[in-house]
Amino acid sequence: MHADDVKQPLKSKPNSELSAWKARQCKTHPDAALAIQMLPPRSYRDDAHHDLPHQDGLGLQVTTAVPFRDERMIDVLRFLGRVYIADVNTIFRMLYYRRYDLSTTYRDLALLREQRLVWSAKVQGIHTKIVNNWRPGPPHDVFGLSRAGKQLLLNMAVESDARALELLVARDVRGKVPKPNSIAHDLQVTWWCASMVEGLRLLPWCTGVYVQTEYNAIKNQRADAMLGARFDFTRHRPDPVAIPWISGTPLRPNEVELRWALELDNSTESVNVLVNKFIAYRDLHASGTYHQLLNGDVLLVLVVQEARRAAYLAAEFSRAWPGGWGLVSTPSRQGANSTPFGALWGTYFDMSTEQRIGLLSYLTRDAQQHMVGYTPLMTYELWLRYLELQRAGNAPVSLYDMIDEA
Repeated sequence: MHADDVKQPLKSKPNSELSAWKARQCKTHPDAALAIQMLPPRSYRDDAHHDLPHQDGLGLQVTTAVPFRDERMIDVLRFLGRVYIADVNTIFRMLYYRRYDLSTTYRDLALLREQRLVWSAKVQGIHTKIVNNWRPGPPHDVFGLSRAGKQLLLNMAVESDARALELLVARDVRGKVPKPNSIAHDLQVTWWCASMVEGLRLLPWCTGVYVQTEYNAIKNQRADAMLGARFDFTRHRPDPVAIPWISGTPLRPNEVELRWALELDNSTESVNVLVNKFIAYRDLHASGTYHQLLNGDVLLVLVVQEARRAAYLAAEFSRAWPGGWGLVSTPSRQGANSTPFGALWGTYFDMSTEQRIGLLSYLTRDAQQHMVGYTPLMTYELWLRYLELQRAGNAPVSLYDMIDEA
């Protein structure tokens, strides 16, 4: 990878337009902004060349062979392979926000595109309604991992988990651009996954995150996304900034793991297709496949675009899998976006009991393997309490200390 700086951002975004775009897009809720400030700027191992002397014993200058800019672009490739497709704002928020500006994000993506390590497409912006007429928003760029980019990750051995590397989604840069409806669906999948990862990264007790869209490691099933997270509630993880990607290592003492499977409905699939998906989750749990492959239960999360269809699909789920487990929500402010802290702390309802359930909960099942309840590992109220203590300079190292105080 060539590390020379690209002097201009993508041509579609001159400086004035870039500033206007940033003002429109890059907004954060004040409460979430305070939480994000807990994380220091991203650092890279070659930033200050801590592992290298300035000179060798002969007086010759010792330079690093991997500039930190290359490191951060490797981060982009690893992220894109996990989410399949992302727009510039998502990449900026996930990987650049606390240290670099938006122009740096554009320059890096331009270089990656020039070297065909990513594929890109231009997508029409969200339509806005003006009186009785509809007007399309400005087009914007989306990016994904190319096959050459995936090969580079393989060559550089930056993915310690061979299975995770194999599942990374990549496509040929010369391939046909996905259809607009497909891109719209995939971008919302990316939003949910990225929002979950960012929410988990803010939790100091989250020790690892796994996410993979278009997850098809199981025969006869392809989930829109599979996401897992590990927690050690007795101490904070050492690196609070970098996304703590799970490397395939076994659980350590005191660690627990949760898993979610996302199915995002945008009304393009028939109800029968979705019912067959529900049956697949039922049967794969009954056969022990999830325990064998993922070491535990998977909580189905169904995100539907509007509430009426969500209620209808929840009823169909209950008929297809009596005693099963699955949550339903919408991407609205009454659903997954009901709090300032993203999808992790949104509003989700059990599709059988209609009870509100937090995502940070594990399942309790009876002898017949029917779901009998959810036990929360951490609640939204405890998260708000932690933020309050953190701002006061009294943040606990262990979550249990905070529970004991309550």
